[in-house]
Amino acid sequence: MNAKELITSRQASIWFIMYQLGSAFLVLPATLSSYAQQDAWIAILFTLCIQVLIVLLHAGIASQLKGKSVAAHLEQLLGKQGGIWFVGLFATAYPFLIYSIVLRDLADFVANSIIPETPPEAIVALMIIAVNYIVRCGISTGGRAAEVLFSLVLLLFALGFFSLIPTTHLDNIKPVMENGWKPIVHASILTIGFPYAESVIFLFIAHHFKEPDKWKSAVMKASMMSGAMFLFMTFVCIAVLSEGVVENLSYPTYFAVRTISIADFYERFEVVVAVLWYIAIFFRLALLLYVISASYASLFRIKSNKPLLLPISLIGFVVSTIVWPNTAVTVRSLEEWPYYSMFFGLVIPIVLWTIGKMKDRNASS
Repeated sequence: MNAKELITSRQASIWFIMYQLGSAFLVLPATLSSYAQQDAWIAILFTLCIQVLIVLLHAGIASQLKGKSVAAHLEQLLGKQGGIWFVGLFATAYPFLIYSIVLRDLADFVANSIIPETPPEAIVALMIIAVNYIVRCGISTGGRAAEVLFSLVLLLFALGFFSLIPTTHLDNIKPVMENGWKPIVHASILTIGFPYAESVIFLFIAHHFKEPDKWKSAVMKASMMSGAMFLFMTFVCIAVLSEGVVENLSYPTYFAVRTISIADFYERFEVVVAVLWYIAIFFRLALLLYVISASYASLFRIKSNKPLLLPISLIGFVVSTIVWPNTAVTVRSLEEWPYYSMFFGLVIPIVLWTIGKMKDRNASS
């Protein structure tokens, strides 16, 4: 494997953080508040505890790869035809669907909040071009780009949300656990499905690690870092706006920073959130596009995934225009998506890990 296809654990961890921030950065506080009200931030703490177990499960599969790609590993587990078709079906039903949904998220946010007079298709097309370019350049280039831009992401996050601290009202967080554990657990299920169960997708670049044994550490660090950012921004949004306002906003983090105004000079920070989100979405789409194209390249026995990048992007663009026909379908999908996601992120990995263990046991006996 040449240098363009290798990535350090630090670069991967940063890329994974960006991936997990992605769409969730804008909508997660509202989603959690709709179930756990002012205790939404507690749900994130509970989610992170579960995520540790999820990472350990996925790490068990990563250790079974032994430097192989997921496609090659599944061919060993399920047979040549069974493994390759499983990879293709998995890529279509999960990462490709997420890719299309993220493109729709991008179009909706741009059309509703940033530049409503600009056709969202134009913004999506520009993003697709940029994402295609970075994936075509290779995993190593994507890792270095994530490493460079992450400092900007942290700076923008600090500027936007630490500036809200003077306007927080801790009474908005009280009473703590007013409705008990049930709504907190329900809200946690949503966060487990979106975005943390999606860490199974990170297995598809495990064989690109310069030090494969650090895959678990990279994912664990990414989950804790993104979780800390989710925790802080959710707590601050509720403390500033109150849970009743947060749960009725489509993009509460974007709205919250619009309230910053110090001496009529230090204001208009919604642009900060928009830029941060665009960067995170860029790396989310890039990782998804790589995984999809690499999976299809294995399915069709193509040596390089590069010829597939543009066709996949164009098909994803078309699918994104029909995946959510209206707002009612969007709301309904958000309620069901976590369970769909957990099927691919939890159920399937448990089955594959079990099969792998059985194969190893039979081979050693």
